[in-house]
Amino acid sequence: MTAAYVAAFVVGAIALLAALLLGDTGTDHEGLPFLSLTSLSAGILGAGTGGLLSTWAGAGPAVAGVVAAGTALGLILVLNGLALPYLRRQQSNSQRGRASYIGLLGTVTLDIPPGGWGEVSFADADGNRVRARAITAEPDALRKSTRVYIADVDADHVHVVSVPDLEGRL
Repeated sequence: MTAAYVAAFVVGAIALLAALLLGDTGTDHEGLPFLSLTSLSAGILGAGTGGLLSTWAGAGPAVAGVVAAGTALGLILVLNGLALPYLRRQQSNSQRGRASYIGLLGTVTLDIPPGGWGEVSFADADGNRVRARAITAEPDALRKSTRVYIADVDADHVHVVSVPDLEGRL
């Protein structure tokens, strides 16, 4: 059982380090934030650490499993509750923050219902493809493939408005 905890520790540590260094702070994930690569990596690291330490302390397999599960859950909660919000706030301190998205054109990739959120895809100022959660104040839903203008950003969403089709008017 010790070998499994060592493997979980090593895999979790490498995956968490890679996710944090490569910028996966959970900002552009749709769905549940604890299913992001960063959160899953933290859970694996926590399970490996808790299981390994309790095994070395002489705990039985059942106790080591409970400690591993508790440590995994605790590390996920700490990461999502304290560390990732801090990292998200630091993005605005970088040379190009989310505010640089304002004024860009994008395309809806996941329908945006009125009062709800969807997803848009666009190229940032450096030409990198970005997918972001989006909301709109428009009364009608914005369907997939709708061209949109990014009018504002906040910590969680880009605020978009539809752009009328100009192809037939030129």
